[in-house]
Formats: sequence, structure tokens, C-alpha cells
Amino acid sequence: MYYCPKCKILIRGDKTCCPMCEGKILNKQDVLRSQLDKTMYDLDDFSEDSEAPYPTLPERKINGVTFVRICTFLLAVIIVMGLSLQYLFGDMFTWFGMVILGSIVVWLDILAIMRYRYNVLKVLAVEVLVAIIVDYYIDKVTGFYGWSVVFMIPFCLVGHSIVTWIIAKFMKLRFEEYIIYIVFDAILAFSQAYFIWNGENTLPYAAVFVMAAFAIALAALFLFRFRELRSATHRLFNV
Repeated sequence: MYYCPKCKILIRGDKTCCPMCEGKILNKQDVLRSQLDKTMYDLDDFSEDSEAPYPTLPERKINGVTFVRICTFLLAVIIVMGLSLQYLFGDMFTWFGMVILGSIVVWLDILAIMRYRYNVLKVLAVEVLVAIIVDYYIDKVTGFYGWSVVFMIPFCLVGHSIVTWIIAKFMKLRFEEYIIYIVFDAILAFSQAYFIWNGENTLPYAAVFVMAAFAIALAALFLFRFRELRSATHRLFNV
């Protein structure tokens, strides 16, 4: 700490002159020797160490973009190595397809969290969509027992709507701030008609009940909460 007798101010940091008047500055010993008016300064403010004039912010080791690039590179390495091992050794690495799928899921989760880390509902919606796709794929490659379309998809959509409503109430969100996610679940619910139509869903009770429930919910939205629904749609598409 230094003192400028002309400006009558204390100066932080390791300085050779006053940053205001560029005049001579005094350290603690100089102040004592010069016998300046003690009302102009406080000796307790002087310190022997060189204090930085501005706070030093911690340097960020890695930013979000770099982290995503590293994760994408690792995913590419896993895919390339997996395909190479699959080609060279064939049946010895049949399980590597699941490893690649799991790596892609983790990568998508990281992207969703990094992109929507300040919006829990968006992250949850992306997680549900990825879970549905992954479970359907696993069901397909394991002989397709139908558990994904018979039970997992309808119950997952209902559960997501309930969890979304609970989170929205807990966060005290307005209706128009979370209704679009209910519509998202409804669209996915109606897509179950494809699995029933092509014969993949041989036990469609849960799927039909879920589709009927979402159809009733959408009818209620259009009739009683259309203004909020329109506002949420405009916000989604930035119109």
C-alpha cells in the first residue's frame, strides 16, 4: 500500500507513481519520515506485502464448448474402435454394439445438459425421448419381446407428464411455461398407433388407454386453456 501526498489517497498494488497525478508516492516508512498530517491516512491500512489492485479471478480450465468437443472426440474414438474390432473379430465383440449405443446415449445426455442446463423440463424431455428410442432399439436387437411398446413407452409418457407437473408446481411455473411438454407427450403417445397398426404391439391395452387420456387432455386444453397453449406455441417457435 502506498500514499500520494498530492492526491491524498491510498494506492493499492506495486506502483512507482500515482496513477492519477503521476507524482511521487510514499510507502509506510516514507510517510513516517515525512511526518505528514495523520488525518489524511491511516497507518493500519499500510501492509508490507504487495496487494493486487484488482481481485484475481480464477482461470477457467475448460469451457463448455471445449468439454463438448472432447466428449464428441471420445465418442468418435469409441465408434471407430468398435467398428474396427467388430470387423476384425466378428462374433467375439457382438456386445460392442451396446457399448456404442450407451456411449451415444451418454453423449446425447451431455449435450442436453450443456444446452438446457438452466431448464430442467427440457433436459427431462430429451432424456425421455432418448430413453424411448434406446429401449425400443434394445428390444429389437434382443429378439423383440414387445416390452418396449407394450409397457415401457406408455408408462414412460404418463410418468413424464406427472413428473413435469410436479416439477412445475415445485418451481412455481406458469401454466404456459410447461404445457408444451404435456403436448410433447401427447404427440409421442399418438405415435403408438403405428406400433399397433404394424402388429408390434400385440397387447395394446396400456397404449390405447394412454392415447385416450392424452386425447381428453388435449381437448380440455383447446377448450379451456387455448390462450396459454397458443402463447406457449408462439414462444416455442419464436413467432
